[in-house]
Amino acid sequence: MRAEQIDRDLNILLISDLNGSYGSERYSEEVHDVVAKIDVIQPDMILCAGDMVAGQLQSLTLEQLRAMWAAFQKTVFDPIRKKEIPFGFTLGNHDASPNYHNDRQAASAFWESQKTSTHLTFVDDRYYPYYFSYIKNNVFFISWDASSAHIPEDVKVWMQQQLARPIAKDARARILLGHLPLYAIVESKNKAGEVLDAADETLQFIQENGVDMYVSGHQHVYFPGQKKQVHLLHSGALGGGPRSLLGSGMAPLKAYALIRIPKDSGLDYRHIQGIQADQHLPIDLESLPDSIRGFNGVIKRVDIAEN
Repeated sequence: MRAEQIDRDLNILLISDLNGSYGSERYSEEVHDVVAKIDVIQPDMILCAGDMVAGQLQSLTLEQLRAMWAAFQKTVFDPIRKKEIPFGFTLGNHDASPNYHNDRQAASAFWESQKTSTHLTFVDDRYYPYYFSYIKNNVFFISWDASSAHIPEDVKVWMQQQLARPIAKDARARILLGHLPLYAIVESKNKAGEVLDAADETLQFIQENGVDMYVSGHQHVYFPGQKKQVHLLHSGALGGGPRSLLGSGMAPLKAYALIRIPKDSGLDYRHIQGIQADQHLPIDLESLPDSIRGFNGVIKRVDIAEN
């Protein structure tokens, strides 16, 4: 662990929402393509903001769920594992929604069997794979269970304790990874249950405990926002159903992101780049709306918020 507390450049590949339709064991061309480009991208670490399989359907059997995780392993995880690239993840609603007990059983069994293969340097893994902390190149990470809108109080207490530890306080940056975002940014998710409950209070909790960035998925659109000095990085989707930002009129596109944290600095939005998955071209920050107003609040684009 001590070696991971040394300041070094950290290049992160961020992917999210890889799943196809309910029960599918197949992955899109974009998922296959990004996995194939890992040697070109050369990340020090890969993060996935959830929805790695296509669960959350009561009729799915444990056998079907295990088959989906086996497909994820073959298509996505094994190529990463073989390269020994650390893989941080958070569970999405299609992976392990709280009311879907078979889903949670299958997800837990899969990730317990692959724990050492994540190549993560754990700080606290007592509640893995639902919530856990880890460190890479002196950047402190927490994955929490935001597979539904409700974050239990005991998870918040645990997180508060994690962020109070010297290893977190002394880190160059603190990044929280969860599936559901705080604020709605697409029309189909612009309602309660599709974002975290009590968004303003949760953001205040995150900010007061020293989190620099909250990385989320679920909305299926890339948008780097900021509120209360916390980066709110919404991952694009590589699987089915890319969406448009609220009120933007922009065409939906699949996307992933690259995050660079130089060894002598913390997070800077100028080192975060969204990438169009079809052509692997950068997403022009200024092509995105200045701000997005959803039912539960407004978030500004990160460069606008900092001005």
